[in-house]
Amino acid sequence: MSPLSQRMLSRRSFLRGGALLAGGVAVAAGYRDMGVDSSAGRIVSELVQVEIPGLPAPFDGYRIGFFTDIHLGIWVPDEWVAWGLEKLRAAKPDILILGGDYILANDNPVWPMLGWIRNEAYAGMDSEDAVPRMFAAAAKVLASYSPPDGIVAVVGNHDRWNSYELFRESFGQYPVIRVLVNEQLEVRRTGASLLFHGVDDYLTGIPLPMPGATVSGESARVLVSHNPDYVSAVLSSGQADFQLALCGHTHGGQVCLPGVVSLAAPVQDRRFLSGLVKVEDRSVYTSRGLGVVGLPFRVNCPPEVTLIELKAA
Repeated sequence: MSPLSQRMLSRRSFLRGGALLAGGVAVAAGYRDMGVDSSAGRIVSELVQVEIPGLPAPFDGYRIGFFTDIHLGIWVPDEWVAWGLEKLRAAKPDILILGGDYILANDNPVWPMLGWIRNEAYAGMDSEDAVPRMFAAAAKVLASYSPPDGIVAVVGNHDRWNSYELFRESFGQYPVIRVLVNEQLEVRRTGASLLFHGVDDYLTGIPLPMPGATVSGESARVLVSHNPDYVSAVLSSGQADFQLALCGHTHGGQVCLPGVVSLAAPVQDRRFLSGLVKVEDRSVYTSRGLGVVGLPFRVNCPPEVTLIELKAA
């Protein structure tokens, strides 16, 4: 199956899953303990140690903050994003990685009619008016905290669907944020390098094959891809020149019922639905992210911010 066909199938599967989820709204709305109102208070700080074969000694113990799928909008207040950043700040990462999908534009009038709004700043606004304000607000709050090696961001499918130009314009106002679209950032420590390679979105953009690492001295590479299906494709190609991949997009399934992995998981390779997966000598971590899509709550799948600590294998 071609990458384009895979992407189209992934989108159709996601929409089918969304239709199934919509059927459970009437039941879910009656249960306040399912995360409808308390998701922000249950943001989980995940600490993940990843062993990296050949990791240069200066990067043993290097700490990466990972924050993805924020989906700022009527269901995710600015305060939630700030709280997530505060949790990461407390962990003192060396660099902050933003994994895409920074906003959620929702023109469906049903949810406001039912009172399912947490962020009044965008209530009653159509997408044309809301999108520039949401991108500006997301960029401002995300740029409010900068670790020593700065911030790296990649683009997600919602960022392209809503307006890639507005996304780049808003994030471009803050030099601390480096947006990588099929580009690489090098962090150096005493003659060694840690490379962060950010790719375009697999579903809506043009993610290019990874080039070989061309730096002098010892190095390791972290691949940042909003959609883990790109990572799966790279692994299948036999040209996976990375040691660690960081992904989002899946929300961990968002609604995970007992006995069911998830009702909606927009990813073809289900190995990478959530958490840390080892593929031979490489590691892939997929975050559950912060926000929600399709339904304004999570079930058995709390939002997260992630601190990745690199360790020499």
